[in-house]
Amino acid sequence: MKWSIGGGAMEVDGGGDQSAPSPGLVRGKKRPPSPSSLPGDGEGSPTSDEDDNPWAITDDEEEDEYQGKYRPYTVDDFPRVSTYEQQDELYENPESSLRGPKLLWSLRAFKPEIESHPCGTQYRLSDESEISVHNVGTIDCSNECRCFSMNLLQFIGLKIAGYHHAQPGSAKIFGFFATRDQIEPLRNYVYRREIENYEAVTVKPNTGMARLTLGSPARGICMTSHVLFEFKLCVHTEIPAENGPKDDLLIEGCAEFSNMMETKSFSQNRRIYGEKCGLDVKFLVLINAVQAFVDVEILRAPACGFNLNLYAKTSGFSDVIRLYQGSAEAACRMSSVVAVEIRSYLDLRIEGTPKDDGGVSQNLLPCVWGDRFDSCYHGTVDKVVNLDEFTIVSVKITWRTVD
Repeated sequence: MKWSIGGGAMEVDGGGDQSAPSPGLVRGKKRPPSPSSLPGDGEGSPTSDEDDNPWAITDDEEEDEYQGKYRPYTVDDFPRVSTYEQQDELYENPESSLRGPKLLWSLRAFKPEIESHPCGTQYRLSDESEISVHNVGTIDCSNECRCFSMNLLQFIGLKIAGYHHAQPGSAKIFGFFATRDQIEPLRNYVYRREIENYEAVTVKPNTGMARLTLGSPARGICMTSHVLFEFKLCVHTEIPAENGPKDDLLIEGCAEFSNMMETKSFSQNRRIYGEKCGLDVKFLVLINAVQAFVDVEILRAPACGFNLNLYAKTSGFSDVIRLYQGSAEAACRMSSVVAVEIRSYLDLRIEGTPKDDGGVSQNLLPCVWGDRFDSCYHGTVDKVVNLDEFTIVSVKITWRTVD
């Protein structure tokens, strides 16, 4: 592939829908508003970008969403229930769905020493192997196209809620959140932190909420009829050295989400209640979708690097997906998988800002690049983006169906 600045090429392997050329490079400007589009109307449907900054992400959405008679739960009155008490909690507090996201029933965590588990056999919970980029299947369409779309789940956000953080400073969270589908019921991680690589998050004192940084699944999460969430989150707390470090379990278990009747793509914001905190899970279920493998590489950058934000929107929905947020330098690579409806599109946005270090990066002006990529069953789009005179970024989109 011969690189060209501000352009790209489409390579399609034959068969399936072919994508139309993507819009040209928009450099240093805000992307034009996305037009309203199907699939769906009403709550949770794609919407037009009407705000001044449709790509802005705030942490106050839960306070705006639940207003009126029933205020959101605070740390003081947040329900703290075990797995076995959830049903009673629902009956005793019928307004719980009006004071926060709708309840997602959870099950106890799988324990090898306990013989039976409601989902143990179906999802092979005894096998803790993970799906990785090295064992993701591909389809050979060299002779005849055998690609078809599937219903896929796309995560938007993950938060702890109702957590009373009594320690000073940030909460040091570690653990995992993974999914298992029926295509290959191995762990497909979207959040994974070891204790030595904990995530320091700021907990809101009133609601006990803290946003966790999601990672990318290894492949699209199939939603044939249901999918399993498996999770275990802990907080690392510092106590006097003579007693050693203490690691407290926050929430652990499984939750199954079913989609038996829906025929249009939709969004969900669900809450899992636990004994020490809740877990808010926000995601999209996209009907007839394919995978977009997004690979971004920094080809050239200031010697001291720069700050990079990489965002995506999928299939006309207004929800912003954080693909990467942090520092970047030359040769840095980022890979993500995003679910996109077939015959729809993926919006990407790159924001580059200088580091506050007084170095060469101060010459990097705040710059924004955005583009739209039409989905297809298979194929590749390559682009080279000049963010400014110091920074060149390679963007590669590879379309695949789920094998």
